[in-house]
Amino acid sequence: MTTISKWMLITVIAIVFLPILFIWTPVLFTLSVLTGIIILKLKFPMIKGAVAEWRVNRILSALGPNYSIYHDLYVPNGDRGTAQVDHVVTSPYGIFVIETKHFQGWIFGKEDQRYWTQVIYKRKEKMFNPIWQNYGHVQALKNYIGNEDSAYFQSIIAFSSQSTLKFEDRFKSARVIQFPQLIQVIKEWNIYRISDFELREINRKLEGILIEDKKVKKIIRKQHVQTIQTNRKEKVRKEKESIQRNTCPKCKSELSLKTGKYGDFYGCSSFPKCRFTREVS
Repeated sequence: MTTISKWMLITVIAIVFLPILFIWTPVLFTLSVLTGIIILKLKFPMIKGAVAEWRVNRILSALGPNYSIYHDLYVPNGDRGTAQVDHVVTSPYGIFVIETKHFQGWIFGKEDQRYWTQVIYKRKEKMFNPIWQNYGHVQALKNYIGNEDSAYFQSIIAFSSQSTLKFEDRFKSARVIQFPQLIQVIKEWNIYRISDFELREINRKLEGILIEDKKVKKIIRKQHVQTIQTNRKEKVRKEKESIQRNTCPKCKSELSLKTGKYGDFYGCSSFPKCRFTREVS
């Protein structure tokens, strides 16, 4: 049973039984509602992501027989972990790696910014640059498939229709669009680049990492999250050690203390070649 189906079933059960519970035991009814609200709040990001992937799945299914579609792949990334890729579409015209974002509000960002901004009324939230995120997914797929030909791979970031994209510049390394534009954008690539033999080999390798068993996928997902957390902690630790040695963790150049609009920060002496910065703690 998919995540969407499971939550639809839970909703139906709640609609049927909560009124009965309210009549029989009002206290238990109140506790049940409060528990449901807490669980829904905790699970909401996962549900929202599942809804976005389900919508994109339906859109991509209309591509036609020349396209093979793979969802929710865990691709070995060479760092004893995996890259979780929302959607991969293979075709004779190219390999399309799609990152979905089910966001609302205005979306601001530039290609070279580490974080983008989501604005809903006066509330602002940061998100890691999805172009950078999907770049890591593309690299993992290239290594796994064993083909470094960049002409084959196209990075696509797809936001939901509830968002408003407020970008000032055109992006060079990825297409940033909304869900309804997916078919149109993918079909812009219409020149044969991949032979039938190569395409069969690519599809065979991707089918090798498909996980149909729900329990196995749950274990893989948990391992994926744990590896990300471990790698993040290790990265932060190494970064702190490097800063303590007055060395840029990216390029090993000397760090210098600078003063900016928002206070003091450490900046790389190789700027603008290296743009590493960190706030003074």
